[in-house]
Amino acid sequence: MRTDTPPLRHGQLLDAATVPLTGTQLIEASAGTGKTYTIANLYLRMLLGHRKDKAKPLTVDQILVVTFTEAATAELRDRIRQRSHETRLAFLENHSNDEFISILLSDIQNHEYAAQLLLNAERQMDEAAIFTIHGFCQRMLKQHAFESGILFSSELVTDETSLQNTCAADFWRRMFYPMETELASLARSLWKSPETLLKNLKNVLHKHDLHIDDGTIPKDIPDFIDHYVTPTKRLKALWKQEFNIIGNELKTCGLMKNRKPFTQLKNMEAFILSDQLIPEGNASWDLYRKESLQKDLKKTGSLPSHSIFSEIDGLPVQSVPLKTAFSGMVIKQALTDIKQQMREIKDMHHQLSFDDLLTNMALALESSNGNQLKTAIQQQFPVALIDEFQDTDPLQYRIFTHIYPLQTTLSKDPDVPPSGLFMIGDPKQAIYAFRGADIFTYIHAKNQVHATYTLGTNWRSGSSMVHAVNHLFEQAGSSFIYDKDIPFFPVNDSGVNADKKLIHHDNPVPAGQIWLQGNPEGSDKIVTKGNYEHCMAQATALKINELMTDADQGDCYIHINGKQRPLEARDIAVLVRTGEQGKLIREVLAQQGIASVYLSNKDSVFKCAEAKDIQRLLAACLSPSHDRTLRAALACSLFNLDAASLDQLNNDEQVWESVMDEFTRYQDIWFRQGVFPMLHTLLFQRDIPQQLLLTPFGERRLTNVMHLGEILASAALEQETPHALLRWYSDQITRADDNNAEQQLHLESELNLVKIITIHKSKGLEYNVVFLPFMCGWKQSKSAIYHDTDSHKMTLSLTDSPDEIAQADNERLAEDLRLLYVALTRSVLCCYMGIAPIYSGNSKGTTTQLSKTAVGWLLKEGKDIEAEELPMLLQSIINSDSAFEITAPPSLPIPPYIPPQQADIRLDALEFNGTIEKNWSVTSYSALSRHNHREDTPVANDASREQPGVDMEVISEGLISDKTEMSDINNENQQEKTIVESEKDHSDDEWSVFQFPKGARPGTFLHTLFEHLDFQIQDQATLEQYVLDHLQREGYEEQWMPAITRLLRNTLDAPLDGNKLRMNQLSPQQKKVEMEFFIPVESLNSHSLNRLIQSSDPLSKNAGNLDFWDVKGMLKGFIDLTFEHDGHWYVLDYKSNWLGDSPEDYICDAMKKAMIDHRYDLQYQIYSLALHRLLRQRIPNYDYEQHFGGVFYLFLRGITDNDPIGHGIFNARPDKQLIERLDSLFAGKLPYRAAHRL
Repeated sequence: MRTDTPPLRHGQLLDAATVPLTGTQLIEASAGTGKTYTIANLYLRMLLGHRKDKAKPLTVDQILVVTFTEAATAELRDRIRQRSHETRLAFLENHSNDEFISILLSDIQNHEYAAQLLLNAERQMDEAAIFTIHGFCQRMLKQHAFESGILFSSELVTDETSLQNTCAADFWRRMFYPMETELASLARSLWKSPETLLKNLKNVLHKHDLHIDDGTIPKDIPDFIDHYVTPTKRLKALWKQEFNIIGNELKTCGLMKNRKPFTQLKNMEAFILSDQLIPEGNASWDLYRKESLQKDLKKTGSLPSHSIFSEIDGLPVQSVPLKTAFSGMVIKQALTDIKQQMREIKDMHHQLSFDDLLTNMALALESSNGNQLKTAIQQQFPVALIDEFQDTDPLQYRIFTHIYPLQTTLSKDPDVPPSGLFMIGDPKQAIYAFRGADIFTYIHAKNQVHATYTLGTNWRSGSSMVHAVNHLFEQAGSSFIYDKDIPFFPVNDSGVNADKKLIHHDNPVPAGQIWLQGNPEGSDKIVTKGNYEHCMAQATALKINELMTDADQGDCYIHINGKQRPLEARDIAVLVRTGEQGKLIREVLAQQGIASVYLSNKDSVFKCAEAKDIQRLLAACLSPSHDRTLRAALACSLFNLDAASLDQLNNDEQVWESVMDEFTRYQDIWFRQGVFPMLHTLLFQRDIPQQLLLTPFGERRLTNVMHLGEILASAALEQETPHALLRWYSDQITRADDNNAEQQLHLESELNLVKIITIHKSKGLEYNVVFLPFMCGWKQSKSAIYHDTDSHKMTLSLTDSPDEIAQADNERLAEDLRLLYVALTRSVLCCYMGIAPIYSGNSKGTTTQLSKTAVGWLLKEGKDIEAEELPMLLQSIINSDSAFEITAPPSLPIPPYIPPQQADIRLDALEFNGTIEKNWSVTSYSALSRHNHREDTPVANDASREQPGVDMEVISEGLISDKTEMSDINNENQQEKTIVESEKDHSDDEWSVFQFPKGARPGTFLHTLFEHLDFQIQDQATLEQYVLDHLQREGYEEQWMPAITRLLRNTLDAPLDGNKLRMNQLSPQQKKVEMEFFIPVESLNSHSLNRLIQSSDPLSKNAGNLDFWDVKGMLKGFIDLTFEHDGHWYVLDYKSNWLGDSPEDYICDAMKKAMIDHRYDLQYQIYSLALHRLLRQRIPNYDYEQHFGGVFYLFLRGITDNDPIGHGIFNARPDKQLIERLDSLFAGKLPYRAAHRL
């Protein structure tokens, strides 16, 4: 084997075949350099144990791979499976043309063993530990619940939008409703609604390490009133008292009429007479300080003499304006209150959000049990690969560095799996700050890691495109602003793509196509942002039209590896920043006759026009005789009726009655068959699909209609009536939720269409031809959210000082540069870029605002760029480089594109000729134990409907017991009669547990009492009230309360082990109630199970044979109580069986008989296996003998206080060998013959 490459600190080129598999290392993978391919190769080496120290191979469940989206996890899983399969075949054939696999073939001697390892990995790939970061945290918190202290039953909330809105509305009411009019008006001028306020908080609401810089912002409302409101109101009152006098003095004192004190006087006077706290326009108190007035006087003027101006001079100069101070104070309070209320509500309902998973994971690792949790995870996953690491945040990095501390040494013990952390990403592609990604966390990690490697060859793009991107980003001295930490190094092209080109009119199209827009009024004139976007959108549509038309004529094609094919619509992508830009591109493409699809639309379908059309249609179907409702439906765009047709409805009674009859039929279909059949009938009766497809964006509209129909069909299952369904539907339109996955617009087509996609969503994708029409776009930062230069902590400044705004905008510009890099590197062959001397706003000057854009930074590193300077800057950068071409954007009209006619293709549905196995089922102990002897018809095994808290064993007593009083247990009427008869005519001393009703309902009642009971309850009155409440709720007489209370108290206080173990010692953290489990069953037959348990358990030996159909599927169950005591874990089951009328009837022999009669032996064996499997997963170095305590079966009626004999308590501990063999038998690993030799 070759020697592992020694790491270098600053970016050594990575050799995936030799890089150490231990330690903390960073791999920087520029766009197109094979990041996923590299991850798969490293994964292969771990599977094969391909290390210098010959460590043991790892399995797929030992290699942790973390990425940031579900789609990425699926892709990684498929790529790794594919790579493993390819490598396995090479080991079987002893040959490969793949350079990396050839190295493995050379280094690994035992090819047969290697092939087997990879085959095992392929078979287990669905179990591979490839998760999103949130999925990983959720799994670890559940698997290690004892160490982490997180509840087993916490519900994951995937969308907090509704909760955020609720808490924001509550805050709005608490904060603003009690305010005085002036403050309420000020609040309303800042935020129109709670939703508007929440929108201001969205970017920072879930920031974990947010630092709030509040400067001199008031801490609360009284503080704000003292510093701002009281002085303002006092001055307004003084001015108002002598309003005319003060006004006349200002108008006659000689102020220059073009200066603000004079021009803003009307606004100031309106402010004085209003109840506002801030003047309109540019008016302010500062304009009327004497120093300011002096500057704006004519030479002949004199300062006004009224005392109000002395009062204004005495007004303290506030470092933070009133509006900013109020806004900052509210935002700080809102952040605190809303986050706290959200946390309280989620705690109350045992809910966790995605962010909570991260927070709880970090807290668990930093708690007193943190080392134990860290060790458990390290042992479970010795190696972790973090994909897309540039998108991490401080909290995620804390989690990973807690689990995998920085390592600089390699393990030399071959028996110890390699321990390492690989962080793989590209800081140049860190573009998800709005999702919480933090480039400064990446920079911090880079400065800490043991080694940094880079991937230096682009395998995606053509040589010309690679060169063009290199050339463009090499121009600036600091391409990505943070040059020390995010330098730009040019990548090599692979060589295999040297002839990958777009050929147009027999000539290769230069990779960098720059459209330079000028102002027709002169080369020194700027171009407005609106004009720029309109021009570039039209140019894009015209160019795509030209390329597609020429491609159909054979004059535009893609040349790859000596072959050529026509350019197709699917080869082309237009990248945009916003949905509005995407909509503009779709419109201009449609005007040119070019079909397109927008891939980034995440709007709710309830926001589209079709949603309201369907609403009108539904209302008309429910009320076909209501003229106005029916006419409104017929006038909507779905029916596409012209004015003449609508007028005919008004004037032709026969036509109108025909339409009413038609909608009455639709109503009948809805009532009889459902809403979806009704919609289907209406749509096709009226030819609506065909009509929609003839309109612009018809496919989009039809998709919306069908999507809404699917939602209605699903909602109809939950709504009681059609009218309720319409109310629900109308409410959805009012509260459309873009974050609801079910509501998000469906993709209308995956056919051969031009793609329109946001740059953010395009990351990771590639397109042969890319259009970047709005390359000069930008959106300046308006709020001061930035990273502190020293601590790199995210900071929210509430004072919004110019310097802080500038720092925030600098970070915005840095991300814009990374967005530009992502956009340009999506292209394989060429990219069309729109550039102009752009200015946003009104200006007649010559200085552009390109200095605020990523393009301007690359051209002049943020310095001002004059309009006439732009062409020269571009030309100097290109410097006759053949990879670039500068032209004017296309503008000459051409005929709309007409796609070539496609020949009709006959489509035939495939016929299924295979077989479907139907022997998979969910079974349970109850189903398996229902027959103890062989009969002609074995019992079915379906247990899918069994529920927690239901005493299935008691229900089955009537089927398997000789006791005749239980024979009618499944007859509810008979059961109720039995209960009533057993409760009447009791004397006081007969209300004992022995006389308490028998059967399923009383048994489930007793189970429920223990399920919700605090075992450590001390107060007797509280316990009695608890019992009384439950008796009343279930309809039992109150006289049972003393007996049932004694039953609970005796059970809680009883020494289960005859010594110190009592249930009253158990805290909520030590127990799990009604723990559900599913055990996979590969293959199980009654004969093998009988032989195994009868040879290992005395109770089973004395029981009859089990008889059931062969089982394949899952074994389901609920354990009444699982608890931990002194490091041992136990199973406990409550039994309400009646064995007699005195405690002596519940001695050991009697309980054994009941255990045998009801086959509780099988039950505790299955429960023990379930707990054994759980503990094996969660406890490091788990040992059955050390950790498994045993099982307790409590026959509740027989347990008494101060009982040294232990009446009613059955205790057992299955033999370790039995549990292990049972484990193997269920997993199909215990051969049939082995089971029969027992």
